[in-house]
Amino acid sequence: MFDPWAITHERGIEVTRIPLRHLSGYTDGRRIWLDAHLTDVEAYCTLTHELIHMSRGHDQHQPPAVEDRVRADTARLLVPWAAITTHAGSQLSPWHLAHELGVTERVLADRLQHASAEELEELRGAAG
Repeated sequence: MFDPWAITHERGIEVTRIPLRHLSGYTDGRRIWLDAHLTDVEAYCTLTHELIHMSRGHDQHQPPAVEDRVRADTARLLVPWAAITTHAGSQLSPWHLAHELGVTERVLADRLQHASAEELEELRGAAG
């Protein structure tokens, strides 16, 4: 399982939790700020998202297309496709499935939205 907290510790990346008005988190390319009101799961997903920004050299707000790519890559990192196919055909709601996978509903939705054609075909077969 991916552990963003271990990465920040290993790399000496400062993570500060403060109240943020309209963001869950942000980075200046060296440090990360997370909203103090995030749940543990929200913080886990947001920290991963910000680490991906950092890995790409982002140090300020990004255009929507870049943000979408980071969201897709965050979802791929946090939700292996096998975890989704394991639950294919179950009666779990999106909230329950996200909870089962340890991610937010948004991350789960991003993973499904950015699934490849091959992944979607595999899901159809697993549910069938």
